[in-house]
Amino acid sequence: MIMALARFELAMLWRERRAMLALASIAALVLLAFAGVAFDAARTDAHKRDAAAAERARWLGQGVKDPHSAAHHAVYAFKPAPVLAPLDPGVGPFVGQAVWLEAHHQNDLLHRPQQDASPLQRAGLADPAALILGFGPLALFLLAFAAVAEERERGTLRLALGAATRPGRIVEAKLVAVAGSGIVALVVPVALGTVALAGLQDALDGDAVLRVLLWTIAVAGYLATVAAIGLAVAMTTRSARIGLAVLFGLWILFALALPRLASGVANDLRPLPSTQAVRQEIEQAAPAYWSAEDGARHRAALLARHGVTRVEDIPNYRMAELDLVERHSHRVFDRVLGDFYAKVARQDRLFGLFGILSPTIAMQRLSPAFAGTDFDQHRAFIEQAESYRRDLVDRMNAEGMAHAVRPGEPAHTADIDLWGSIPPFVFDPPSAALSLVTVPLAALIGWMVGAATLLGLASRRLRP
Repeated sequence: MIMALARFELAMLWRERRAMLALASIAALVLLAFAGVAFDAARTDAHKRDAAAAERARWLGQGVKDPHSAAHHAVYAFKPAPVLAPLDPGVGPFVGQAVWLEAHHQNDLLHRPQQDASPLQRAGLADPAALILGFGPLALFLLAFAAVAEERERGTLRLALGAATRPGRIVEAKLVAVAGSGIVALVVPVALGTVALAGLQDALDGDAVLRVLLWTIAVAGYLATVAAIGLAVAMTTRSARIGLAVLFGLWILFALALPRLASGVANDLRPLPSTQAVRQEIEQAAPAYWSAEDGARHRAALLARHGVTRVEDIPNYRMAELDLVERHSHRVFDRVLGDFYAKVARQDRLFGLFGILSPTIAMQRLSPAFAGTDFDQHRAFIEQAESYRRDLVDRMNAEGMAHAVRPGEPAHTADIDLWGSIPPFVFDPPSAALSLVTVPLAALIGWMVGAATLLGLASRRLRP
């Protein structure tokens, strides 16, 4: 019965050319944005693979040299585009895509796509998720207005309610028609397109399927929520003009004003230190070049570690000192950068908490998390690249320390046999984890329940 009524309501909506044209325009823009992001991601990933292959060849072909010098020769690690990046690029355009893995330094990532973005991309109009979350409510509010307010002013709604044995079914059918139109036009095409692209790239594993499913369900629930709110407002306002004004106001509040306000408040309550301040703290705690006092401390520590009284009795003092300094820097990086990354995560969580004020805010936190393009995913790449760097440098230092070299003697050298024992860097993306977004997910569910309750109360007030 509901589906039959929904088909009728959908047929009626098709007559509302202006509302349907708005939805079709947004759907076309979403598809264009999806195609653009997918093309850019595929092209950039191809360049990254070529560069990674060249880096590997450069590492293997560095010739014969001191192992620690090889650690300074180093390699670049490249961050592959997440499988679901065409749905929601997340933080990808704003963070680096490659990092130089060298001894003594945990470097910043380079090559931020936003630096080369077009004005359209910088305005956020080339991001499918941003378009759906920002302009989807506007399209559905217009459809809800057309489905209720105009029918009520023309008198057709009163006739339909008078003839119905269960008037609430009419409201449910309108919700299915309005929300279903938005979901089919905005969500389904890009979700299916993402699955198809992942299949072509042999990247459609269980985690990718789960992420697409979670993203699709969440966005569909979000659109159903705003559709229910739109119908409730259209049914309770005294006139069509007032209803339209209220719906426009709610769209501005939910999708534009409150997210901007929440971002500013989160930044004020959980401020982040500047990059310069973080780097200065690292430099002070783990300087790349040490003073005579630092050298004396290193000497005392190494003599105690080896249980000797002379530097000459340490098999390879130079490499032992370099290894000592390297391991000290590891602890500094973990403390300073770990604290910085924790602050970024806390700021993200605070922003997600503001999802109780707007369903758009909740979805802005959920969408990149489900797509695997949020900061947590980026941090996983940073940590895996840093782990690879430490393994590489430690392996080079261990090779040097394993060969006794007295002061004044030439440094020990190694060749491709050692270089080839270091495997190439491969990023292993973490699986989807709902535990990281429980607050915004609960907020979205709360909005869905609240919107359904509001629509139920509004439907009971309807009279023939």
